[in-house]
Amino acid sequence: MYRLQSSDNLKNLMQEGRKLNLPKGQIVQTTDDRRVFNLLSEGYVKRYLIANDGSLGVQVLYGPGDYFPITLAFSAIFDQTINESPETYYYEAITPVTIFTIEEAKLKDSAEKQPILYKDLLAISGKRLHSTLHGLENLTLANSYRRVAHELYNLGQRFGEKKSTGTRVKLQLTHQDIADILSLTRETVSTCMVQLRKKKLITADKSHITIKDMEKLKDEAYA
Repeated sequence: MYRLQSSDNLKNLMQEGRKLNLPKGQIVQTTDDRRVFNLLSEGYVKRYLIANDGSLGVQVLYGPGDYFPITLAFSAIFDQTINESPETYYYEAITPVTIFTIEEAKLKDSAEKQPILYKDLLAISGKRLHSTLHGLENLTLANSYRRVAHELYNLGQRFGEKKSTGTRVKLQLTHQDIADILSLTRETVSTCMVQLRKKKLITADKSHITIKDMEKLKDEAYA
């Protein structure tokens, strides 16, 4: 599990910025509009694009303590374009959220005056790289069942909390949400979830997924 954390230097800077409380379903920003850098203090946000057929392609899930978009930091500080895609990406609140936000120019100026911020930005970049490598690895797995198990293991690592019954994923996700993350159909994900429940690797109610044994689920993904 990726554990490198940024320090409080960047967090303190962000908390000097504008504080926003946004409802579930609110578009925080897109890659076509606001040039701001965000700290997600409470709640969850997803980054996605809309395909030609209207389906969603979810690239990243952000939780409390996450910063986004890191591509803006590279653009502001290093004048380096990381994402050259013509597609529009949306950042949407999937729960009520609290966000601290600063302008691109403020981030650049602060990094020049406080070089220690580069260490924080490097830690955030490493976290994003870890997420990207996870997604690439998921695509190499043998079938949809392995891919769903692999993603659930990742969600347990990132957003899980220990309970007497196992690791409960704090973020509420539907089968359609998982399908959007993995570019699978909802029906395929539902079939995989049934198989995982039959093997007693997970339990699920209307709001949350609980992983009964993280290591066994990991073994199932890589079997």
